[in-house]
Amino acid sequence: MRALSTLSLLFVFTLFSFGACAQMICGLQNYHESNCEHGLQALDQDMFSFVPPPAHFVPGADRAVVINVTYNGFTATQQAAFAYAVDIWAANLTSGVPIHIDATMSSLGGSTLGFAGPVTLRRNFSGAPQANTWYPIALANQLAGVDLAAGQDDITCTFNTDFNWYYGTDGNTPGGQYDFVSVVLHELGHGLGFVGSGNVSGGVGSYGTAGSPYIYDRFAEEGDGTDIISYASGTTALGDALTSNSVYWFGPFAMTANGGTRPRLYAPSSWNGGSSYSHLNESTYPSGNANSLMTPFLGSAEAIHSPGPITYGMFEDMAWIVGGCEIQSVVATNQFPCNPATNTYSQQIQVSFINPPASGFITINGSNYPILSSPQTVTMNNLPSDGLSVDIAVSFTADGSCTFNASDVFTAPSPCCTNNRLVAIDTALKQVTIENYGTCSIDLSTYQLCSELVCETLSNMTVVSGALNLAPGSTVVLQWDAWSPDPTGTDMDLYLPSADVLSPDDLEDFVQWGSGGNGYEAVAVAKGIWGLGDFVTDVSPFTYTGNGTQNGVSLWEGSPPPCQIISMLPGIQGVCNQNEFIQEIAIEYVTAPATGTLDVNGQSYAIQPSPMLIFLTGLPANGAPVDVTAQFSDEPGCSLTILGLFNAPPACVNNCPPDFNGDNVVDLQDLLVGLADYGCTSNCVADINGDGTTDSLDLLTMLQFFGATCP
Repeated sequence: MRALSTLSLLFVFTLFSFGACAQMICGLQNYHESNCEHGLQALDQDMFSFVPPPAHFVPGADRAVVINVTYNGFTATQQAAFAYAVDIWAANLTSGVPIHIDATMSSLGGSTLGFAGPVTLRRNFSGAPQANTWYPIALANQLAGVDLAAGQDDITCTFNTDFNWYYGTDGNTPGGQYDFVSVVLHELGHGLGFVGSGNVSGGVGSYGTAGSPYIYDRFAEEGDGTDIISYASGTTALGDALTSNSVYWFGPFAMTANGGTRPRLYAPSSWNGGSSYSHLNESTYPSGNANSLMTPFLGSAEAIHSPGPITYGMFEDMAWIVGGCEIQSVVATNQFPCNPATNTYSQQIQVSFINPPASGFITINGSNYPILSSPQTVTMNNLPSDGLSVDIAVSFTADGSCTFNASDVFTAPSPCCTNNRLVAIDTALKQVTIENYGTCSIDLSTYQLCSELVCETLSNMTVVSGALNLAPGSTVVLQWDAWSPDPTGTDMDLYLPSADVLSPDDLEDFVQWGSGGNGYEAVAVAKGIWGLGDFVTDVSPFTYTGNGTQNGVSLWEGSPPPCQIISMLPGIQGVCNQNEFIQEIAIEYVTAPATGTLDVNGQSYAIQPSPMLIFLTGLPANGAPVDVTAQFSDEPGCSLTILGLFNAPPACVNNCPPDFNGDNVVDLQDLLVGLADYGCTSNCVADINGDGTTDSLDLLTMLQFFGATCP
């Protein structure tokens, strides 16, 4: 133990004369025996709860305060658990003066788990925030910037060896055991300043020492807002207030930590020395609550490894620097558009921090900015517009341990000085050519080519000519060996780096051929660079004929496809007349020869645009299937034969159905009868085919017989 002053020695003697206490009024005039009747009390009930350490706590990391401990009667295991609790406090406090703790393991008996307190207090020192106010010595030293009690310990604490302790640091406390780390954290909280001077004896309340309250006392008030220190010390009115079960903390930091409301203190109707007033309310912050450390009772199998937001707030209210320098978050806010002249943009971010260094700069991705108040908005300029996600690293030049790293905080806009186009595609060679129509160079190594939903990064392809770092007006030819284009038609798409290929925003160029609806056509249509159902009807290799400012099928050309008759479909069939009939056929083809005729079953027709309608005449009406062959006279190899394209009608009697007036000649008189009856739907005179109506089929039959002489 470090050397003590005469006043402190007197206090320690008095302390051990009256036994254990969780809060110690350190050898001063207003010391009361009743304050020491109870320390942190053990509850004989398994709670099986665990409040973990603060989220940012990393054991053994650099600290903004030095805490030295003198161990008396500790085993190595007990010291390790004690040091772990010390490190949790050290991770959240800042002081330029080392804190000295004297810790003892001793048999205390009873239900007290341990007790602790500041060895001495100071008031009216240089740097004290409030005059005539007592500050626990560790806090006073931090505020003064010097050791005001050099050679003395700052905190003394004792722990009861009569309990079944759990010395692990994982919070997994077994049933029937008490978590040592939690008790150490609690008692050190008292030693650091969670201690008030209020006391009640015989119904009379008192507070303060030598006419001055503790800093803790200045933030206590009744439920109706009456300050505790507004009462005269030594009065029953103060005693009633301290036992009103309605005492609260009204410091702004603790209230913020409690969602804007006052944290409730432990003030039962029967004064409980050592527990009343200098603890948080047990029922308000029960086992498992994040703020339960500084309540007066601890159950078995209950672990609390964090002082909690309210306690940290109370310490800040009392002028502790809590947490040291900490960068808490980085959030992207406004992004400004890409500047085509430089292909750069500006991005604003908001950085939140606490306790920054008093000098130096805040550094963001290598650039220094003045330190302002938190949250601080910083504008990052001249960032490259490359479409990539951006990570952020923040630190302070005057505190190398205060850092923060965040991944994918925002995404850069797409390049705005480039205009990349697909300009040539050769399916046979599996080669694709890209040209930069923009005004600045672009690295294409992370761009992608996609075809039929399969994508490949350009850096994985072979560069046939040019370079992936594509200068303005330059082209690069890429060999995509793994590409297997559908011979009937497919698509080719150029996407931005690491793009989500389902997003229209990431698509730079698109072309499809052979048929519509390939791959990502819907994406290209959504972006407005392709028309729904459009496709290049030529065959590979394909060439872009535009100037880079337009898209669409009209700007692509290739080799004309070879002559091919694609299909033949039967149309209207005439009725049998003198055992002959007429048959309509629709014929579809591509790249017909410029000369000659289209010959179908030996009948010749002038070549018209596809699809072309022809009528085969004089076909025998025998009820048999009819094979049809079509070919071009000047390109006989361009032909198509379909077996049984249609069936002939059955043979018919050699008569004249359209001879309506019976003069054995189908002439104008009969035609006029048919025209007059056209559109009839019941008992029709000119219904030649017997389908109940006089329609175009009947008129077609009349035309077949027109001029015929009937036998």
